[in-house]
Amino acid sequence: MSRFVDPQKYALRRASIVTAASTEFAVHGFSRATTAGICRAAGISSGTFFHYFPTKLEVLLAVLEDGLDELRARLARIEELASGLAALLSYAASSEAEMSDASYPVFVSGLAGVEADPAVAAALAAEAELVAGFLTRQVENGQRSGEIDSSVPAPQLATWVAWLLDGAAQATAAGHAPLKSQVQEAIRTLLTVPR
Repeated sequence: MSRFVDPQKYALRRASIVTAASTEFAVHGFSRATTAGICRAAGISSGTFFHYFPTKLEVLLAVLEDGLDELRARLARIEELASGLAALLSYAASSEAEMSDASYPVFVSGLAGVEADPAVAAALAAEAELVAGFLTRQVENGQRSGEIDSSVPAPQLATWVAWLLDGAAQATAAGHAPLKSQVQEAIRTLLTVPR
């Protein structure tokens, strides 16, 4: 006879494990984080951890999935409030804020050892695709309104913006974070026609 599992309790416990794992990965990186540390942070036994996640990689995938959900919600909020250049600058500002968190370089560099794993690569590709779609839509919106240069096709400009953001993220992961608003200013300079 199987025992009854309260779905709400299960979801709350799982979420607390994912939150603890996210913190551990941010502090120690994936390779140095341990399931024991995650268990301590979540206040659970190792048996409970392995009931929810068979491996440390599985909990990393859950962290990345939650991050994708948060990114999707953040982009939707931005698009509710702004369009075109304003939306792109808002996203750049939120990205700069994320990069300024002291744990950002540790978490990002910690992915370096596992990014080739097919499941991790798929999660990172899904994030890149989500951002690319947002950037392209907003460049198109800005071109239609005349605030963004329309002499270059929107997908190409969106790719250039993505490169700027990726470069800033890589610089931050290497310990060379751009100064506040530099990414925003670079995007503004790239996308607008000098008047």
